[in-house]
Amino acid sequence: MSKEDQIKKYMIIARDYLEDAFELLKQGDVHDAAEKIWASVKSATEALALKYHDTTRPPQGVSWRRFVREAFIKAGLKEEEAEKLADYFLDVRGKLHGEVFYGFFYEDEEHRPLIEKAREYILLIERLIA
Repeated sequence: MSKEDQIKKYMIIARDYLEDAFELLKQGDVHDAAEKIWASVKSATEALALKYHDTTRPPQGVSWRRFVREAFIKAGLKEEEAEKLADYFLDVRGKLHGEVFYGFFYEDEEHRPLIEKAREYILLIERLIA
C-alpha cells in the first residue's frame, strides 16, 4: 500500500471512530465514546505523522509531545499552535483514554470539552494533509 493510501486509510478510520463516538454519546455511553474519540484522534495524528515524518511513531528517545508538535510545524503551523495541539493530543490520551475509559472517571466539565474539540482537530488534520 502506498504512503498516500495509508494516510487515507488512517483518516477514514479517524472519521468512522469520530462518528461512532458521537453516536455513543447520544446513547449516554460516555466511557466508550471517550475511547472512540481517543482512537479517532490517534488515527488522525498517525496520518499527519506519516505525511510529515514518514512514520506513525516517534523514534526512540523522542517524546510523543515533541513528535506531534513537530509534525504540526512541518505542516505549516506556528510553534505556539502546534504546542497547543500536541497538548490536546496528550490530554485526550491521558484523560479520555486513561481517566474515562480505563479509570471509569468522568466529569462533564472536565472531559466534555475534549470530546467536543475532536471534530475541529480531525478537520484541521484533514486540511493539513490535503
